[in-house]
Amino acid sequence: MDIIARGKYVITDASAGEDGIFTDGAAYFSEGKVVEVGDYDSLKKKYPQATVKGNGQQLLMPGLIDGHSHGRGLSIFQRGGPYDFVENALIDWAFLIEIDPELSAMMSAVRHLRSGCTTMHHNNFGNAGQAAKMQEIASKTIKSYHKVGIRCSYSPGVCNDDILILDDTHFFETLPPDLQEFCRPIVFYDKKAVVDEYMDLFDDLYGRYNDDNTRILFGPNLIEGITDDFHQRVKARADELGKIQIHIHALQSPPNKAYALKKYGKSWVAHLDDLGLLDENYTFGHMVFANESDIELLASKRASITHHASCNLSIRNGIAPVYYLHKAGVNVALGMDDKAINDDDDIIMELRVIHRLHRVSGFDIANTPALDAFDILKVGTINAARVCGFEGECGALKPGMKADAILVDLREMMEDPWMSPDINIAEVFIHRAKGVHVNTVIVGGEVVMEDRKFLNVDIDKLYEEVRKDIAKGISPQQREYAETLQRIKPYSQEWYKGWENMDYKPFYVMNSRK
Repeated sequence: MDIIARGKYVITDASAGEDGIFTDGAAYFSEGKVVEVGDYDSLKKKYPQATVKGNGQQLLMPGLIDGHSHGRGLSIFQRGGPYDFVENALIDWAFLIEIDPELSAMMSAVRHLRSGCTTMHHNNFGNAGQAAKMQEIASKTIKSYHKVGIRCSYSPGVCNDDILILDDTHFFETLPPDLQEFCRPIVFYDKKAVVDEYMDLFDDLYGRYNDDNTRILFGPNLIEGITDDFHQRVKARADELGKIQIHIHALQSPPNKAYALKKYGKSWVAHLDDLGLLDENYTFGHMVFANESDIELLASKRASITHHASCNLSIRNGIAPVYYLHKAGVNVALGMDDKAINDDDDIIMELRVIHRLHRVSGFDIANTPALDAFDILKVGTINAARVCGFEGECGALKPGMKADAILVDLREMMEDPWMSPDINIAEVFIHRAKGVHVNTVIVGGEVVMEDRKFLNVDIDKLYEEVRKDIAKGISPQQREYAETLQRIKPYSQEWYKGWENMDYKPFYVMNSRK
């Protein structure tokens, strides 16, 4: 179906600033691509056969993009998991109820789409030695995303080192004999076999699912949990495939930063650069504890980061130095990480959190400009498209790009009871829009939500199936495993004492002790 999407206001490309905005405009979509953007009357006359979407009183803009999620469907909080220091949380989350991967993916797609997110990257957390299970989960997940209608990237993830805790072989020695016996298979295993299995899994998924509308990326989970040879094999294969993206969590918490200093005498970023690996196809998740040298390296190598603003607040990581990363020219992309500020994957609210969080204070009030609406929109559109493997294909309404767009109702933003006409619509959107204002979502030229109603999935039936699935609870085996991890928790908390002896000088001055 050919479509003309029309809006009272049109944002075509955040990188164009105000030049990318015009009024009473429209975009013509055919065969899944943007064909032409212009004024509505001209396009309607030129393409009379096209179906018109939009009432002419809305905002038409590119679909938003989530550069980092885990596709949980129901949030960790909804499943009963606490938000705490990530080192505590990873132990506590062993009690979480698992949801069927098809239902989880469908729920995640719905939560993203309903707030205007048309593309998402799903980074899977897998376990060493479970390649067959990871393959099954990936297949069900990708097919479910396609069924609901969201565009996706998918990266299988696994670690082959320090799975239990940082520096786990030495930590193992601090445990009593019964807990050592429990932890032995988690700490001591064939690490090379894990890498071999992962590379075979990746190649299988890439061959099956990587295409024009789905991207299979590398996603070894945690930088501290990957051996050098694993990094090298992933980078070599990624480069063979055209420098596809490599996603990895890094510098997320203080112990994470400290461990690199203990192990290498430098940061994880510097270590990767020493190995000759740091490059434009690396995307680092979180990067809360990046230092000035890291930022310079990231910028010089054209690497990217995904910024998980609400997640970092929820699990007490801190605040990533996004203002300075942006200033240095690092590609900063939005990543909701399934922990958006309202616990509902509202990507518009997450953009607002980023906008507010990085309005840095200081005395140089003439030369410290705040990030504006266009900077923030880039984080959630073209910047995020790059880390999802869709650079130059998604994130803007330009001829030849994928026809991913949203129509946003403006009444509450503009008429409650009044909004100054002197403020451009991009600023109004960032300051006042909410996910519930998204009326219509178009992905690849196909309408997947209209008038807030999903066209490819019965929401009531989906919710009923999720409730039925979650009612099963956790198995006795999972409960026993989780309870044993709780016995290890005091030892893990003690393990990190003394690691804080390093130089801290925050980028952001939030308050003052003196």
